[in-house]
Amino acid sequence: MEVRGSVISNIKAYVEKKHPDKFEEWHSSLSEKSRELMERPGTSKWYPIKEGILEPTEKMCDLFYLNARDGAWKSGRFSAEEALTGIYKVFVVVSTPLFLIKRASRIMGTFYRPTEVNVVDNDDKSMLVHFTKLPTESRYLEYRIAGWMEKALEICGCKELSVKTPKSIANGDEVFEVDISWK
Repeated sequence: MEVRGSVISNIKAYVEKKHPDKFEEWHSSLSEKSRELMERPGTSKWYPIKEGILEPTEKMCDLFYLNARDGAWKSGRFSAEEALTGIYKVFVVVSTPLFLIKRASRIMGTFYRPTEVNVVDNDDKSMLVHFTKLPTESRYLEYRIAGWMEKALEICGCKELSVKTPKSIANGDEVFEVDISWK
C-alpha cells in the first residue's frame, strides 16, 4: 500500500498555494513521519500511503473544510490541473473523454499501488468506472481520485459534468464506482 512521492509533493503544494496562512498549522499537526515525507519526497520513489497522503489529507480536511469530501476532492482537482496543464495540455485537449479516462486508469497505477481500474460502461456522454483494487480503504483517497477525474475531463473540454461516487470500497462495496456524465 504505497503512493508515489509526486503525489505527496502535490498535497504539500496544494496546502501552500490554497491555504498559505494556515500552512504551518497544518504542517505541525502532522506526525513526525508525515512531516519528514513532506519535506523532500523523491518524486519517483514509493512511500507508505498512510503517512504519505491519508494523514496529510485528513488533517487538511479537518483544518480547512467542513467535510472530508470537499477537501479531498479539491486537492484531487488541483493535482489534475498541475499534472495536465503545461506540456501535457495539448494531449488532454485533443483527447476524447473515454481515451483520457482509459489512459488515466493506467496512469493511476503509476501513482498508487496496488490499483486496478476499468471503464465498465460508456457512451458518447457518460462512462462508468470501477476501481476494483485501491492501495487502501479510504474515502479521502476515493474523493481525491474522483476530483482528479472531474478536473481532467474539464480540461478535456467536457461541459456540465456530473461526477458521482455511488459505490465505495471504504464503505464496504466491492468496487469504488465513479459515474460520470457530461453535455
